[in-house]
Amino acid sequence: MLSIVIPVYDTADHLAECLNSVLGQNHRNIDVVIIDDGSEDDSLAIARRYAAADRRITVMTQPNAGASAARNAAIAGATGDFLTFVDADDTVTRNGLAESMRTLVSTGSDIAVMPYQRLNGQSIRRPARWIRDLHATTRLKTTLEESPDVMVNAIACAKIFRRDFWDRAGLRFLPGVIYEDQILTAQAYREAAAIDILATPAYNWRVQESSVSQGHVTVDNVLARLDSAERSLALLESLPAVRAERALQLLRYNMVNSVLKLERADDDYLDVLIEHLPALVDAASAADYTAIVPAEFRVAYELIRNGDRDLVWAYVRAEGMQVEMHPSGVETAGFVAYLPGWGRDPVPAEAYVLTKEQTALQARILRAHRLGASELALDVQAWFQNVDIGSSLQVVVRANGVMLDTEVRRNGIDAVVSSRQGAERRYRGSGWTVTVGYGSRSLPKLLDIEISLTAGPFGGARTFAKFPSARVEPL
Repeated sequence: MLSIVIPVYDTADHLAECLNSVLGQNHRNIDVVIIDDGSEDDSLAIARRYAAADRRITVMTQPNAGASAARNAAIAGATGDFLTFVDADDTVTRNGLAESMRTLVSTGSDIAVMPYQRLNGQSIRRPARWIRDLHATTRLKTTLEESPDVMVNAIACAKIFRRDFWDRAGLRFLPGVIYEDQILTAQAYREAAAIDILATPAYNWRVQESSVSQGHVTVDNVLARLDSAERSLALLESLPAVRAERALQLLRYNMVNSVLKLERADDDYLDVLIEHLPALVDAASAADYTAIVPAEFRVAYELIRNGDRDLVWAYVRAEGMQVEMHPSGVETAGFVAYLPGWGRDPVPAEAYVLTKEQTALQARILRAHRLGASELALDVQAWFQNVDIGSSLQVVVRANGVMLDTEVRRNGIDAVVSSRQGAERRYRGSGWTVTVGYGSRSLPKLLDIEISLTAGPFGGARTFAKFPSARVEPL
């Protein structure tokens, strides 16, 4: 049996939707434990109404003590052999829990780690890229040391735990701690003998700007975020390589948001970063740090490490963390972004070097249209992100495996990319028209198109396999 723990506090607007998803998903052998944490709205009445209609639901109550205390109390009342957590404003997918349960029964692993999606109103959005990458393929009976990337999925929800493992590992939520999920999942991953990483989405995590964990710009919030990061790293002391990887993940995916909030923060907020962030940077592998953390944040982290408030604020005011707004070029250190303070601030030149991801090839087909009985034209854009160097394009088009004749020319329809704040960067020379001749052949239903671009030291290709000729506009 799977116990589903649902802490509830003033979530009357979403609780019915949550419970409908839990009761309607495909794994039927469930024990639903709802614990009301002193709600002041109609949440408790809604929970009791559902419990009266379905004997699989138990409702517990307690004076308001926070989500962690509520979860711990509900766990004590749960009777299943497996344990999962659902927040009352979120939902589960139809088949995610069922598939994960089948897998856990088969593998005997301690934890199933499931993909989550973002729920915005009634719309489902893809999660962050690192969650998509983690769950791109299924990995069964792996371990933390084999798959340290599992740590990017650090929410307590979207997991199924064996109950005997939960108890044996001494897992519990820490009352009064914000971002406690990071601490709990670090301990769980460390203790698990085997972990199943699955590919079927199981959880829909609602986007809420009012959430404790989504968006506050306060000293208490950034201190709580850093505290949870430090505690989770402390749990990984016995696994140095894993600890270094987790520090890198935090710097690449978590602390970026905290540093971006300097755009709306004050000196007290900055002082917290100055005190705590350097140790986190030191915990990451230097080579991986340079290769993975974006240049604009490595520069920001270095300025914070130096502890000079004035330099940090000057960097923030000059839009240093919007790399798209700044030119780039070749220097001795590598291909750098000329961010505010380049050549002046006490920051190593290497910090300004753009990562491979930041200079990745971007390519898209804007339009395909016929030119005549035996020719078509492809309007494409191709450029290297954050790179302003003259480029050359080659396009290969195949029909049924046969390479067609192509001719490439610039068309002046350049790509324009906007920064977070709406500033535009035009990639001059990135627009091309490709004339494709197919002679007396009839145009096949599918074309294979490969776009290759070179610019100085950069080169790359993108394939558009099985491009449908139905997209080709008639004359």
